Amino acid sequence: MTAACWVEMPILFFQSSLTSTTVIPGPSTPTVSSFSYGIRFARALGLHIFVTPLLQVNGPHPWAGDIQFSTFYQEQQWFASYWQAIKPYVVAAAQDGAEQFALGTEYEWLQVHAPSSLWNGLIAELHSVFPGTLTYDMNWSSVHLSPPSWMHNADLKMIGVSAYFPLVNTPIRVDPRQIFDLWRSKVKRDLDTLAVRLGKPIFISEIGYRNSADTLYRTYETTSSAPPDPVEQAAAYDAALANISSDQHILGSFFWGWDDAGGSFNLKGSQATSIIHKYYEAL
Repeated sequence: MTAACWVEMPILFFQSSLTSTTVIPGPSTPTVSSFSYGIRFARALGLHIFVTPLLQVNGPHPWAGDIQFSTFYQEQQWFASYWQAIKPYVVAAAQDGAEQFALGTEYEWLQVHAPSSLWNGLIAELHSVFPGTLTYDMNWSSVHLSPPSWMHNADLKMIGVSAYFPLVNTPIRVDPRQIFDLWRSKVKRDLDTLAVRLGKPIFISEIGYRNSADTLYRTYETTSSAPPDPVEQAAAYDAALANISSDQHILGSFFWGWDDAGGSFNLKGSQATSIIHKYYEAL
């Protein structure tokens, strides 16, 4: 339906608080055998596989980007626990033929404040098990920061970005004809600048737009009180793909989410699907 040749497979892990040093499988974490079956099934469909660990935190602030510690020892404990949690899935991904694996997703505080020695150690652990492409998926909100030294590690082949950049500052509908230029000035320039700073290509590891009239406002929010607007949603996808399709700094994009369980990001059966197909089919 979209002519996609890659699929992103997230694995959701869990920790009990923002300062916990223990990472464990949670209620939504697939078993290793189920994960392996998913890879083999996707490969049988002719798809390439990109695996992304995600981390949910218990409590009122569930975003992994807010995880932080006050001592080096705590950071050491967290990295050791994190590796033990994801290692069985890294091994399975290697055995079953996944091509790409992310170190993690949007660990914003840790990516800046945890010592590069711990990040480089994690990269070495993954590299010793997984022969494919290693990446890390950063959040859009840290794109403007100077990349930490560990992101220049030669075994980290590219950096992903969760590209939920707000394109407007108020919940308004934008004329679809204006969205291309807005996307270029608000997103593309920052992504290109990041790639130049890194000295390596980037890709959009996650991007999506709500089916709502204010889809360009706080694009990371999952709900909106604005009325549905499939035309505005499709125009946002069109602007994103038109900007990146010929950009040599950006290798590709993964869209959230195909079947969003009835949520406002749902792509299945939407007008945006035909937009994605148009661009992907031309590749």
